[in-house]
Amino acid sequence: MKGFYRFLAFALAAVIFALSFASCSVDGGEVQSDDSSPYDGDLSAESDEKSSSSGKNKSTKPVSNKPDSDAYDYFPVVSEEMPTIHINTRDGSNEWASRYSRNDKLAGVIDYVDATVSIGNCESEFRLSGAEASVKVRGNYTLEYPKKPIRIKFTEKRGVLGLHDGEAYRDWLLLADWKDLSMSHNTVAFFLGNAILGPDGYYCTDFRNVELYLNGKYWGVYLLAEQQEVEGNRTSVPETADGYTGTDIGYFFEYDGYYTEERNMPNGLGDPTFTVNYAGLNCSQKGYTVKSAINDPSQLQFLENVMNDSFYIAYQAIFNKKFYEFNSDHSQIVSADTTSVKETVGKVIDLQSLVDIYILNEIVCDADISWSSFYMSLDMTADGNKKITFEAPWDFDSCFGIKKDTCNDAQGLFAARSENPWFKLVSGEEWFFEMVREKWAEMKKNETLKASLDLVEVQRITYKEHYIRNYQKWEERLNGNGELIHEINSYRDPLTAQRLASVYLYDWLTKRFAYLDGEWTKKPESTEIPTEALRYRYEAEKATLTNGFDGSSIRTNRSYASGSSYVGDVKEGRTITFTVRSSRATDAYLYAGVSKLSESGSFGSWFSVSVNGSALDIPTITVPAISAGEEDWHTFIPVKLSKISLKEGENTITFTALCNTTNFDYIEVYSSMDLM
Repeated sequence: MKGFYRFLAFALAAVIFALSFASCSVDGGEVQSDDSSPYDGDLSAESDEKSSSSGKNKSTKPVSNKPDSDAYDYFPVVSEEMPTIHINTRDGSNEWASRYSRNDKLAGVIDYVDATVSIGNCESEFRLSGAEASVKVRGNYTLEYPKKPIRIKFTEKRGVLGLHDGEAYRDWLLLADWKDLSMSHNTVAFFLGNAILGPDGYYCTDFRNVELYLNGKYWGVYLLAEQQEVEGNRTSVPETADGYTGTDIGYFFEYDGYYTEERNMPNGLGDPTFTVNYAGLNCSQKGYTVKSAINDPSQLQFLENVMNDSFYIAYQAIFNKKFYEFNSDHSQIVSADTTSVKETVGKVIDLQSLVDIYILNEIVCDADISWSSFYMSLDMTADGNKKITFEAPWDFDSCFGIKKDTCNDAQGLFAARSENPWFKLVSGEEWFFEMVREKWAEMKKNETLKASLDLVEVQRITYKEHYIRNYQKWEERLNGNGELIHEINSYRDPLTAQRLASVYLYDWLTKRFAYLDGEWTKKPESTEIPTEALRYRYEAEKATLTNGFDGSSIRTNRSYASGSSYVGDVKEGRTITFTVRSSRATDAYLYAGVSKLSESGSFGSWFSVSVNGSALDIPTITVPAISAGEEDWHTFIPVKLSKISLKEGENTITFTALCNTTNFDYIEVYSSMDLM
């Protein structure tokens, strides 16, 4: 990674790349088209200046995405001139690339079209001439855009432009990057995905920018990427042999809000689906789509059972301190000997992969994180880790603060407070964020953050003419997008739109890195309760209870609770104030006893808390829902809130309801000083 950073810095300082090579040809000559000029129009509005060179230049070939690749040595390829991909169909028509919509996909009428594929304007070893293939448009809502993503399926496996260390596959993708005016979102996210996940052995697609021609007509700038599938060394799980019906296979699947559509696709075109019950966590999106081969219904049922049981095991350990594990064949769960939450969760979830995918999504602020395009795998083969593993990050066009009301100021934790069930599961666990801090420090040491910023600049400078050409072709994109913020929609000039969006991305990323560095480099205050501390309990019915906005008082109930009563009707604006007297100034540890509800929720969204008038910074804490089988929802649990400072004498601890919220039973204060 240090080498990559120096490589990009050099590109910015003087000549973009240093190793010259002759421009490649197809069939002995340059690939021709009817739109061959690089751009039209005056470029004076473009402030960036690309360094001149006597010829086309060659960047470093990308390192393998294989799990055994060296740590932090992934190099993306940014050549001075974009490679070109020419797709020629037998009938010479481009209707297949423009006519279809999402409704056509759901109707199962988008068919492959026979074509040949040629690749030029690239390193000589990657050129390709007239390879047989079939092509079609792909995607979900991206099918509604005029410039659509495309899938290429070669008749035989082929390496393409050196991606994935030159490995040969049949299926490759061309991403249109329509929504993202910078055309760098997927590039930066995939680079970060490789830089973060790759050193730990997890898969992320390789990528490279190309210019596309369809039947000789210029079609714009695309991002060449890999099909999200189990094949060869794509993902970390092995392929399933044709016809094999055992459950000891590799599974690859997507957390997918479109799973019901997949299930209902006509003519058997959809993929298998299943759902996960998130125990007491309130997450509405429960569907998953399987992207690997399923040869028998028993395999799908096995996967669904293991996923549900794994979540249950992790949930019970985290929220209820109950410890389970799988038996030897994963057919049922049994009691575990350990009392370690981290160890228990780590038996069913590959924790490092969860840390890595969390950091990536926390950086980019993916608006879809609670909906779809979130991939994971489970390797149940003899050599597999038999844990849920998070890898293959995907689909970042709406990220980096461009979507309305989605981390536009680059501040705050986003993924940790999302409705993604896997992040929500660990969002209150200190051991998890200690792993996050360790990984973050490693990324900084290897200059991952600097390299990603430099990549934005290198693309902007190196490819400026290609981006202008793209927006002259697709000028209708510059009419705005209703999902995006005003600033992005104000970029209307084909000569400057990409540059301005790229600068926005650079500035946003800079602020995002600064915020996360402040969160993840500071050493958190210890929340460990001293062994000599004593527990003091203060019952809510004995606190000072204020009226709410409607003038009525908080109700005191006379059953179900620790002190034979608790308070109810804790509506928005009402306060519960406890008085705690200390013999000396001291640090203490504050817990709140609140009831579980039918659905889980965040304590910080229910109450704000102050001590002697100073607001506490309450961490993201999820209060679980009642468990199946509990007789009633008056099940009070202690929630660890914060380390607090008490002064000598009288202290007030006030809880203010932020909504019509849960019932309140008590607080507990752990202190080494005498309290009363």
